[in-house]
Amino acid sequence: MTLEQQRAAAAHRHVLAIAAAYPGEENKDRKQYASMAQKLPVLIRSAGLCQALHFVRSRTQDQEITVFSQLLDHLAEQLRRTDPAITNGGSLCAEVRQADLQRYLWLTREALASAEWYARLSQSELGVAKGDGG
Repeated sequence: MTLEQQRAAAAHRHVLAIAAAYPGEENKDRKQYASMAQKLPVLIRSAGLCQALHFVRSRTQDQEITVFSQLLDHLAEQLRRTDPAITNGGSLCAEVRQADLQRYLWLTREALASAEWYARLSQSELGVAKGDGG
C-alpha cells in the first residue's frame, strides 16, 4: 500500500466515523467538521501549519471534545505514522511549534497531503459542499 493510499484509507475511516457519530446531512456538528476539513488545506497554505492548527484548536470550546478537536486528532493520527511523539491534536500542535525548519517543512507537506483527503472526503461522504458548513 502506498503512502497516499494509507492517507486516504485513514481519512476515509475517520470521516465515516464522523458520519456515524453525527447522522443526518443537516447535523450541525457534521457540517462544522466538513467545513473546517474543507478550509484546512487553504489555511495551511496561506497561514502556515502552526497557525492553521492553532486556529482550529482555538475553535474548541472549554476543552470539550468537539468536532474541531476530533479533526486535529485525526490529523495527528495521520502524522503519528512517522512520529510516535504525536499522540493527539495537542501534541501535534506542540511538535509543530517546536520543530526546526526542515522538520516544520516536512510536517507541513505531510499535513497538507492528509488534509486534502479530509477535504475531498468530507464532500463525498458527509454530503457537505464547500460553503455549506456551520
